[in-house]
Amino acid sequence: MKDIETTNKLDNTFDGEVKENYIVSSLVRGLQILSAFTVKRPSLKVSEIAEMTGLDQATVFRFVYTLEKLGYLVREEESKRYHQGVKMLTLGLPARKGIAVREVALPVMIPMSKTVNEVVTLAVLDGIDAVTVATAEILEKTVFSTPIGHRAPSYCTATGKILLSYQPDDVLDRLIPRIDFAPYTEQTIVDPARFREELLEARQRGYATQDGELIANLGSIAAPIINYHRDIVAALNISGLSMHILHEEKTAFYIDEVLKNARAISAELGYRAG
Repeated sequence: MKDIETTNKLDNTFDGEVKENYIVSSLVRGLQILSAFTVKRPSLKVSEIAEMTGLDQATVFRFVYTLEKLGYLVREEESKRYHQGVKMLTLGLPARKGIAVREVALPVMIPMSKTVNEVVTLAVLDGIDAVTVATAEILEKTVFSTPIGHRAPSYCTATGKILLSYQPDDVLDRLIPRIDFAPYTEQTIVDPARFREELLEARQRGYATQDGELIANLGSIAAPIINYHRDIVAALNISGLSMHILHEEKTAFYIDEVLKNARAISAELGYRAG
């Protein structure tokens, strides 16, 4: 009975205004450090993290050392830089079934990457971001490596576009106003109305593309992965040089491969067309 009363008191506390004395400052600093890593900053030095977070280098070192030992960060010995570790996947992604889809998708993705001779990734939607949960890379062909657990803006990635394109209108009405539409390159879509048109086109044709919208000269094609409830649960993506992926005779081949393999993964998840 006492435990229930304690729980109710805590619930009532968090239902109301947040009180400063309940905030754990060390947890805040740790999350600040993890949040410093982005798609444009996949690896950082201690000095860079300190500059970005406003923390002193000694404090940052203690935190990154701890995070490394726990598996959330990985230290590159030669460069002394840090990048996110696989353990980052445990922070929220399982709740979105990203791990379950990954287990089904990887056996398809690995031979697919060899067939298309390009990087193949799998992403799930987390708010307004696309988060990578699996990769299959051709090392000698890798133009830009996307670490597992990395998040990228949905409005300038093929995975993000296709994941959003299958959302109901009321969900889009809630999510799109949260996007800041920052111009990463000259090709980035920065107009919300145009972005919604792009989502509609992606939904109608069954796949999305991005042409140098996040990183100049990098292109990608993504298709939806649907489960037996007919819900979109992930996006399968091919990435490479834009001129090769999107502007040559083999473009139709890449589109066919991403659609074919996305359908195969969807079928493994119980989806049946028709």
